[in-house]
Amino acid sequence: MSTLTQAANIDPNTQKQLEELEKKSAERSLAKDILLPECPDAKRGTPNSFLRSALFSATQGQDNKDRPYLDGAILASQQGFTIKYTGKQLNQDDLTLWETLVHLAKEQPLSNICEFTAYEILKSLQINTGKAEYDRLEKGIDRLTACQVKITFNGKTFSRSLIIGYEKLEATSHYRLELSLDLIKLYGKSDWTAIDWGQRITLRKKPMAQFLHGYYSSHKAPYPVKVATLHQLSGSKTKRLAKFKENLKAALDELVKIDFLESYSIEDDLVTVKRK
Repeated sequence: MSTLTQAANIDPNTQKQLEELEKKSAERSLAKDILLPECPDAKRGTPNSFLRSALFSATQGQDNKDRPYLDGAILASQQGFTIKYTGKQLNQDDLTLWETLVHLAKEQPLSNICEFTAYEILKSLQINTGKAEYDRLEKGIDRLTACQVKITFNGKTFSRSLIIGYEKLEATSHYRLELSLDLIKLYGKSDWTAIDWGQRITLRKKPMAQFLHGYYSSHKAPYPVKVATLHQLSGSKTKRLAKFKENLKAALDELVKIDFLESYSIEDDLVTVKRK
């Protein structure tokens, strides 16, 4: 036992608090050099669990009022992942924002406080810098902070909010935010994908195309997938599968247009793609 916790006549509750402080201090000391894997500026390193599930749904609607609140919902995910989620539903816009924040913080060890301006974030997102965009940015960071995500895979569990917490300096529109040390669990050697950022930005406001781009990017050799499976994994709100198939074809056409896919086919409700 350390000198901090071996004082005589200390009550059990106080001793427990001291031990927890020691543990946190030790974790921060160990974490001072832990960085996420390197990723070039033209890419965005994204966990496969985010890309192969309905965690970031292929749905429109940026304001909180348009989003259902999910309470401990088990989200559709590819075999091998179990994802439990509490919070306002996230979509592809939220994934783009999260990827941007992580990329801006990439040179800081995890659990460090990272600081950047709202203007810097918006410019990295390649969007306008008007009042509406500033307001929308804060709402997006709020969602990523207020949620609780539990991802279980390969004998590991990540159970945290996607942003631990943040402080906004109103006078200068600076954000100071903290990312969880546990994020490193999602970045095992074969657990993440370097997403082509230019292609993803080209697909802005086309959430189904963005979802498919991420999903197929995460597979080195994509195998045929049922239309119904993509319907579930994308978190689509389209109830009729026939209508969803129309939306799916339009999204796949977009991926051919940007030279991400060479071709695709949908036969007997089975989707087959050929990557460039």
